[in-house]
Amino acid sequence: MKKIPKFISGFILIGLVLNIFLPVQSLAAAKKVKRAKTPFYYAGWFPFWKKQSGSQDISLNLEKFHEISPFSYEVKPDGTLVDILKITEGFWPVWLSAVRDMKIKIIPTIAWFDGPAIHALLSDKEKRLDHEDTIAKLVKDNKFDGIDIDYEAKLAETNSYFSLFIKGLAIRLHPLGKTLSCTIEPRTSLSSKYIKLPDSSEIAYANDYKVLNKYCDEVRILAYDQGLIDIKLNSQKGNGELYAPVADPDWVKKILKETLKSISPKKIMLGVPTYGYEYEVAWASSLTTYKRLRSHTFFQAMNRADSVGVAPSRNSAGELSFIYATSTAVDNISPNLTWTASSTLPSTLASTTLNNGVTRFVSFSDAESAKQKIALAKKFGLHGVVFFKWDGDQDPLLWEAMK
Repeated sequence: MKKIPKFISGFILIGLVLNIFLPVQSLAAAKKVKRAKTPFYYAGWFPFWKKQSGSQDISLNLEKFHEISPFSYEVKPDGTLVDILKITEGFWPVWLSAVRDMKIKIIPTIAWFDGPAIHALLSDKEKRLDHEDTIAKLVKDNKFDGIDIDYEAKLAETNSYFSLFIKGLAIRLHPLGKTLSCTIEPRTSLSSKYIKLPDSSEIAYANDYKVLNKYCDEVRILAYDQGLIDIKLNSQKGNGELYAPVADPDWVKKILKETLKSISPKKIMLGVPTYGYEYEVAWASSLTTYKRLRSHTFFQAMNRADSVGVAPSRNSAGELSFIYATSTAVDNISPNLTWTASSTLPSTLASTTLNNGVTRFVSFSDAESAKQKIALAKKFGLHGVVFFKWDGDQDPLLWEAMK
């Protein structure tokens, strides 16, 4: 591969900076946006893997936001933070400064998805305290408005240690006037999750909701990736129909009712998806099998529908969906991404399975499905909503839903 001359690479870098920074600069230089005096907040994550398109799209619509969370930091097993977004380099300091001038809070996310590693670190007092100090220093040195802790897949035995960790962060951040945001997985009643209810002695959670309510300024609920985990909704809506939503409003209601038993609505930020999934589906012996193949952005899903000549329609979960037939089957799908549900033969599946072909099913979020979640958040008196994810590929009409 030929080496790019320095003067050319310099022009490329300047072009990227101007492409993203100028929209923000023009907004910041304009008259300050007069926000409605409302407690309802709009926040959004934008990911490091789509940082340019995501930040550019946000730049053009900054007046819609109260908070933004760059999906920027990961954690090594020893507690060291890794800045995968390179948030202190290139155009980012200037971009963040312009965002700050718009009175929008900058609350980056630290993401960690390794349960055993999380437990090993937090259960070691010295390492846990060092980790707390590291995070507090990061927030202070970079003049962030706070930090978002997104530690998922934790073990139940980590519960007390994670609580100590959150308390320690609050003790460090609150005197500085910084926001502690805690992102957690959704929780529903056991009757929606299990066919046979487990004994109370078998029930254990990784998150102590009462501790989160006490020490977190925000609690962001990841109310998406529902799939087929709600057996009641599966039987109600998935019998005779294909049903594998990202987030059904009926499921979200259950999550909120369970969460509000322990956490103040004024602290809850409801997570709202902007994407969807594609499945390979089949039916036999009164069971519908779903194999999750890939995720889709809004535009990827719409382009796929267009390429196969079908029009997406609104399904019983409030999302857009469509099915199509193909001759290509996908092998080696992880068992963790394969589910079955009791069902009569789905009518749509029967109409597409021809000559032993393979049927694909796509269900995805758009502006209308997001509006349903926003309405729910307002109905329950929540602090606001936080979207995952802003990558430039979400439904453009979603901006109009943010009212």
